[in-house]
Amino acid sequence: MKRDKTEYAVQAVNNAIDILEFLGDCDNELSVSEIGARLGLTRSNVNKLLATLESFGYVEHNRYTGNFRLGVKTFQIAQAYLNKLSLIDISMQFLTELRDLTGESAYISVLRGSRVVYLNLVETNKSVRVLPRIGNVGPAYATATGKAQMAFMDKKDFEKYFAQEKLVKITNNTIDNYDELVKEIEDVRKNGFAIDDEEYEIGVRCVGAPVFNFMGKVIAGISISAPKERLTKEKMLNEISQMVKSVAQRLSVKFGYRG
Repeated sequence: MKRDKTEYAVQAVNNAIDILEFLGDCDNELSVSEIGARLGLTRSNVNKLLATLESFGYVEHNRYTGNFRLGVKTFQIAQAYLNKLSLIDISMQFLTELRDLTGESAYISVLRGSRVVYLNLVETNKSVRVLPRIGNVGPAYATATGKAQMAFMDKKDFEKYFAQEKLVKITNNTIDNYDELVKEIEDVRKNGFAIDDEEYEIGVRCVGAPVFNFMGKVIAGISISAPKERLTKEKMLNEISQMVKSVAQRLSVKFGYRG
């Protein structure tokens, strides 16, 4: 969509940014005429802008088709931005929002092999709360945030870490069978969230969802934990899960995810 004019805008810069964003939104290369038609620019104007962007490496010209695509310079700038992002720092506002939405403690964690490591949390304001897991390391297959990330792991990594691992039954609800774990992971992938129904800790239920980066790779998981008396199965599946998914998706956008 063509950018609106503002009092201080330099129109040529606006048009150049419009072209970059249009190329970024499309999966295929685009011709000069396609770009001009979409943005309401003349062919001559588009050619001049593309030539300038190409000279700086922001777009690339396919000499065989005559079409254009984003150049390596856009990737370099995006990577420089992402390198400055701290998972813990950036997630803080989203964890706070998730805590406020659900009223329960919100966590962010990462996978390290077959284990899940809790990096940060924002605690509930309620007097009865789950013992904080910050800094804890636990089996991914028994946690909501672990399962949420496992579901989007590379298949070879999943098999490497879990097919040969002995799945220990931590509580009566813990999955200790590989085939059963695979089935649950398939459901997690389909639904976009995972649950922990007293699988890691008696009396505690959790809901988790994955966080992705610009390459579509899962880089973390966020979750909420609460006493089972406050987090019924119905509430967990029908209400809280959607909140967790929504916040996880918006956090993913911060890391360049476009899914």
